[in-house]
Amino acid sequence: MRNRIAQLIPESLRPQATLAVSSFVLGVIFLGSWLTAAGEHLLDPSHVSAGVLVLFFVGAGCILSSICLVYAMIEQSIATDRGAEDEDTDSAIEILRKQYATGEITDEEFKRRMNTLAQSEDTDQREQAESPAFEDSVNSPASADSPSTAELNMDHNR
Repeated sequence: MRNRIAQLIPESLRPQATLAVSSFVLGVIFLGSWLTAAGEHLLDPSHVSAGVLVLFFVGAGCILSSICLVYAMIEQSIATDRGAEDEDTDSAIEILRKQYATGEITDEEFKRRMNTLAQSEDTDQREQAESPAFEDSVNSPASADSPSTAELNMDHNR
């Protein structure tokens, strides 16, 4: 069971996760001790000793610190995911450069592959740029009056 839980947490975040869980457990123990020590005098602060208040504040501090650690882990995970997305776009070019630098590929092969990558990026950018314009023209009322592409091609072929 422990291994399955450990697999859910990335390797880089495991020390923080262990600290967060440990801090939470300690907080629960301290708050439980506070409730036991305060007992029937819980709502009457004049009968509660300083030691009992220390139990409360230490327990609450441990639980709050575990919440902060979990929040920091979530933020770090999100930032890591964003970084991975940025790396994916450059990874093909970086891999190609490393192959060229180590001599795995020749000058001609490097140039050919770079041209292929540049063309695929240009195609992706063109598709993204044309997509909203195409949707706007299809959805606009003026497009109902204008001839379709198929009609224009038929006229051109005649």
